[in-house]
Amino acid sequence: MKKVNLSKVKENRKVCFAAAAVIAVALLGWGVYSLSRPSIGVVDFNVVQKNAKVYQYVQNEQNKYAEQIRVRIMADSKDIEADAQKLEKQKDKLKPEEYQSKVRDLQRRANKIQEKYRPTMERIMMASQVALNGAAKEISLAVEKTAQQKGLKVLLSMNNVLYASNKVDVTDDFVKNLDKSIQQVAYPDPAKLTH
Repeated sequence: MKKVNLSKVKENRKVCFAAAAVIAVALLGWGVYSLSRPSIGVVDFNVVQKNAKVYQYVQNEQNKYAEQIRVRIMADSKDIEADAQKLEKQKDKLKPEEYQSKVRDLQRRANKIQEKYRPTMERIMMASQVALNGAAKEISLAVEKTAQQKGLKVLLSMNNVLYASNKVDVTDDFVKNLDKSIQQVAYPDPAKLTH
């Protein structure tokens, strides 16, 4: 039978306990880290719309077409503006009912101009939506990629959250991924769109 020195067993037991304690502390630390590490992230789409290239491009195109319409409206409104200035000068010479009638006439003329260009403005808005819909797949992939990179299980819009710590905000990462994934956007000519 083999004889064992009991003092060595006690020392080995101490080493085993020390190793077990180190492992327990490491596991506890990992558990605390895992619990404190957010599994939910938020993206502030107001910031995305301001900073992401795809949204900037669509906004610039929309503004370009809208400015063309604004110029046309101003040109069509010159006569109304001139008539309004004449009416203002004649105001004291007119009876109140006559003055009010002429003001209503000017308002009707202005409304007609607005109505004339309303369908065009609607087509410009539709063109913006069509352009963004064309990029929807890439936007969705950028959401997924951002969540995966950050180890997130859930990614929410900041606009739907009452409170979010800065630790869970991944907006900047999302914008970077979006800019990488979308290199081209097709903005259709609003004049060629139909309702």
